[in-house]
Amino acid sequence: MRFMSLLQTGRLTAAGLCMAAAIALPGDAVASNFRVSPVTLTLPANRPIGSLTITNGEDVPVSIRVSAFRWTQVDGKDVYTPTDDLIASPPIFTAATRAPQLVRIGVRHRMPNAAYRVMLQEIPGPAKANGVRIAVKLNLPLYIVADPAAKAAVAWTAWRRPAGDIVLEARNTGGAIAQVTGIAHRAGTGGTSTVLSNAMGVVLPQSMRQWEIGKHPELPTGTPLTLAIRTADGEHEVTANLAAR
Repeated sequence: MRFMSLLQTGRLTAAGLCMAAAIALPGDAVASNFRVSPVTLTLPANRPIGSLTITNGEDVPVSIRVSAFRWTQVDGKDVYTPTDDLIASPPIFTAATRAPQLVRIGVRHRMPNAAYRVMLQEIPGPAKANGVRIAVKLNLPLYIVADPAAKAAVAWTAWRRPAGDIVLEARNTGGAIAQVTGIAHRAGTGGTSTVLSNAMGVVLPQSMRQWEIGKHPELPTGTPLTLAIRTADGEHEVTANLAAR
């Protein structure tokens, strides 16, 4: 019997996030299908408690484990650290067929503007003969919000490493997250746009995140870059000088 863990963002729907894993493997590949709502938990610091609704779309019960990680950003990268700051009730459950399951999430230690990841991981059942059972893992963000009116304040810089690769850096000095869904370069007013990254990423408050975008020899070192930053709030244009390091 073989198992494989698959981390997949799935597809967003009006009701939440629908998870259905499918990959090409010898024999039959079988994956669970469950829906989660909401896909992001945003909790006020003075009442840090929320809930998730998981609906099992399978014809058989699905067992799921809930775990929590503190989410920080170090040297421009996301870091997940196991934590007991969050309490999930129930922490392990079996979702009945075609029925919703409520999971409550409470915060044990109140830290304003803290960020977490809530992991929902299927506990795999038996695989079919000559088949593969795929265990689905879902990674959801949870934010503790100190000030609902706070805004992100992001400054962008860019540099080229000695090996030629370009790094874009976003530093958020504001009190809210900045969610980036895409980055492009614009060649002058009305010029063509070159997609630099479609990698989604969040810049946490008082934190920094980096995007490595490759060499792009068409972008001269020492010149300003006009970046079109696509975010959850729309597209913003910023200028960053491409330095050498």
